[in-house]
Amino acid sequence: MQHYSVQIFTWTARNGVQQVGSAIEVDALNPKAAAVSLLGLRLEDKGACSKLAVRVWHDDVQRAECDCFYYH
Repeated sequence: MQHYSVQIFTWTARNGVQQVGSAIEVDALNPKAAAVSLLGLRLEDKGACSKLAVRVWHDDVQRAECDCFYYH
């Protein structure tokens, strides 16, 4: 298991990215499993404007990038 920080957000062209709640700490097998564990909804690798999405950061200070998934 790995440790991840997960942030749920929405975005629109007009308002930009809007965080929904605070970041949540999760232990999971991989970033996608961490995202699914929060809401139990299907995920896609691409999304459309004003949809719900999630950013997942690995608990490794050397890796500043995150994985993004889009709830279907």
